Amino acid sequence: MTDGLRERGARVLESGRAYRSLACVLLAVLASSAAAQPSLENLLDLSIEELGEIRVRTASRRAEPVSRVPAAVHVITAEDIRRSGVTSLAEALRLAPGVEVARNGSSSWTISMRGFNSDLSNKLLVLIDGRSVYSPLYAGVFWDAQDVLLADIERIEVIGGPGGTLWGSNAVNGVVNIVTYAARERQGGLVELGGGNEEEAFAAFRYGAQTGENVHARAYVKSFERDSTERLDGSDGVDDWRMRQGGFRMSWDASPDVLFTLRGDAYSGEQRSLVRGDFTLGTLPGPDRPGEIDVSGHNVVAQWLKRLDGDAEWRLQLYYDHTERDIPGTYREKRDTFDLDFQRHLRPLGRHDLLWGVTARSSSDDIESTTFAAFEPPSRSDQTYGAFLQDRISLTDELELTVGTKLERNDYSGTEHQPSVRLAWAFTQTQLLWAAASRAVRIPARLNEDLVLTAPVALPNMPPVYIRVAGSEDFEAEELEAYELGYRARVGERLSFDVALFRHDYNKLFSQEPLGVTAVPGPPAYIVLDAVQGNLIEGEATGGTFVATWQPLGRLRFQLQYSRLDLDLGLKPGGHDEGRLGIAGNSPETQAALYTNLVLPLDLNLHVGVRHVDELPNLGVPSYDAVDLSLSWEPSERLRASLTVMNANDACHLEFGDGHYIERSALVRVVWTF
Repeated sequence: MTDGLRERGARVLESGRAYRSLACVLLAVLASSAAAQPSLENLLDLSIEELGEIRVRTASRRAEPVSRVPAAVHVITAEDIRRSGVTSLAEALRLAPGVEVARNGSSSWTISMRGFNSDLSNKLLVLIDGRSVYSPLYAGVFWDAQDVLLADIERIEVIGGPGGTLWGSNAVNGVVNIVTYAARERQGGLVELGGGNEEEAFAAFRYGAQTGENVHARAYVKSFERDSTERLDGSDGVDDWRMRQGGFRMSWDASPDVLFTLRGDAYSGEQRSLVRGDFTLGTLPGPDRPGEIDVSGHNVVAQWLKRLDGDAEWRLQLYYDHTERDIPGTYREKRDTFDLDFQRHLRPLGRHDLLWGVTARSSSDDIESTTFAAFEPPSRSDQTYGAFLQDRISLTDELELTVGTKLERNDYSGTEHQPSVRLAWAFTQTQLLWAAASRAVRIPARLNEDLVLTAPVALPNMPPVYIRVAGSEDFEAEELEAYELGYRARVGERLSFDVALFRHDYNKLFSQEPLGVTAVPGPPAYIVLDAVQGNLIEGEATGGTFVATWQPLGRLRFQLQYSRLDLDLGLKPGGHDEGRLGIAGNSPETQAALYTNLVLPLDLNLHVGVRHVDELPNLGVPSYDAVDLSLSWEPSERLRASLTVMNANDACHLEFGDGHYIERSALVRVVWTF
């Protein structure tokens, strides 16, 4: 123990020296850079003013500049992704304030907003080009299966707070939309190669061309191999991960007002793993054994946009998605999903600007069960239908009121309504004050109604003991009533800041209610502790985010982010699941980050990210600091080489409660376009 403390203390001292050395280097480089070129010419891709004018669609389903969105919105730009050197969507989401990103394995991530982070996080809706990627199995996102070519991402729109009025169920605490470039905007070829100690090898190839009159297309392939993590005892985490993916995108401008888009992806991945030992009731499971988790899938999305007179338009989106997931010793799932989304934006009528739409989804699965996780029935098909209406009313030239609701019918909890009202006051050209009140729901998923989970517990001098948790047909939708207040401003040409505060009142949250103890005499004899899923937890969350972006020089930009979350949960009358209340400690109370981008002489660019994440008391995970560095060299528009070091200040740290250390990583990447 003493040696371990000494080693840890040495690492802390080393980290402190690293911080001081890094600060000295940055100051020296900045001074020499300013002396070499005193001009304030903007050398970063976007100025502060241009960042505020980026047009986003996720918050209101219509294009509008960030500076005028009455919501807690943050945009991760293509510049942010490129300069930071991240290699996955999950890592890119660390660049947004208030997003809780914790890595708990080579391919495993837990991601949420405004609390409730866990392996089964289910209150964040994620879209890729408007296509929902949540799984009806548990109403969350399998992040290991979500991948795109990062060079093709135009922006990632992150909306804090409910989005159910426009996007429907499960858009409870936030909405993330990954938006890729149109086919005509990424033509020619791209080759990307790289590797390092953790991201052992990755490669990508993309090519785009005009294939006919007003027809553009591109296709890509990519693959990677990722090393395993390290366990708490220093052993191999046995979770190395490899994946291959390919896809295409085509667009046809049939006329200046009509656009057709077709795109699709296919992927396959394998993760080495220690799979659960087999067991039957009355016996304890055998030892974990080496195995492999397999995931695969494909999807195709078709969109049709028709622009009408004025600002009016309509959009139709259809998509099909097939997924497969095989976890030996747990379950195997095959799923097919069909989805339709239609929206109509009417030409403004006086002071009214109307948007309406209809949605439909059908998802069918086939699940092979095990003793550990059994689904009954093994196959099921569920449908969800909805319609939404939103009216934006110009009360004055500076004051806008937005009201709307979505009605949605699902096969689990029936009909749900999700209304909202938002008020925006643009009292100057560069300042916006907004407030909102919304209702959102997380509808039940397959595991809430049909799953029977049986987990063995080894106790000394006792027959085998099992905890058995069953789903329930009486499980209801989780409910949220949210109240938000925000202020956004740009001060001159060099400084902007954004503040968003919220209060969330939750009702009917998931709980596991004990039913009793059953002793089976056998042979063999065993004991079962039965529980059923219920909705007997309630609570409230308060907090907010603050973002300040300062660009003192055209070659230098700082962005400071801070978020705060206080989550307080309690039992409803009749509730007994006190252990579940601890999930409030799965999310950090505070997160802070300072991101620095600096353009250097000799075609060099430096990105420095310093992050602080508070402790997770429920999981016994201490707070940690991380320094991420990325130095890139761009001698021409066609060639870019970079060196990226993640967690440069520490050899390893914990981020979640599964016992996987996240180690320092370094990687080299070369990108050539032609």
